Amino acid sequence: MGELAMVIKTKAQAGKRDELFDLYKEIMVPRAERNDAQEVVVWCADQHDPDAFFLFEIYTSGEAMGANAAAPWFADYMAKAGPLLAGEPEVAMATPQWSKGV
Repeated sequence: MGELAMVIKTKAQAGKRDELFDLYKEIMVPRAERNDAQEVVVWCADQHDPDAFFLFEIYTSGEAMGANAAAPWFADYMAKAGPLLAGEPEVAMATPQWSKGV
């Protein structure tokens, strides 16, 4: 199991969560599928808030996460996603200790 887990909670502008998810699938999903250092990626729509979503990721290392964050395609994604977001995300970083199904 990886060394770094990230849990990100954020909100889209009102009514923009599906548009943001479509953008995520277009830009981020293909890269995650090819990135062996990004062991787990789960995008979750909040069941109680139609604009909120969670992203859960497990990386092999902090360096692997940093490489993703510094990649030019991530900046491209954020430039397109930024106007659809309703503010800064809440980001938690942790060390995985146990999991099922990973």
